[in-house]
Amino acid sequence: MTTAQLPAPIGSTQELREFALESLGMAAIQAQLGAQYADIGDDAGLEYAVRKLVAYTRLAIGVVGDLKTATSKEQRQ
Repeated sequence: MTTAQLPAPIGSTQELREFALESLGMAAIQAQLGAQYADIGDDAGLEYAVRKLVAYTRLAIGVVGDLKTATSKEQRQ
């Protein structure tokens, strides 16, 4: 395995960006589901989708904070 093929170390900026991407993708799915639930009048489904949307968004916000910290540490080294 060459260096280019090695997985990113845990907590690396690359891994954090990938996790943010995944979290934002899941938030987008929940937003679409929420819109569909609202369209068909399913209030329970709408509430559930919105709660999950908020959770994924909060997760992404946390990852961005971790990414800032990791990027700052990398720049100091």
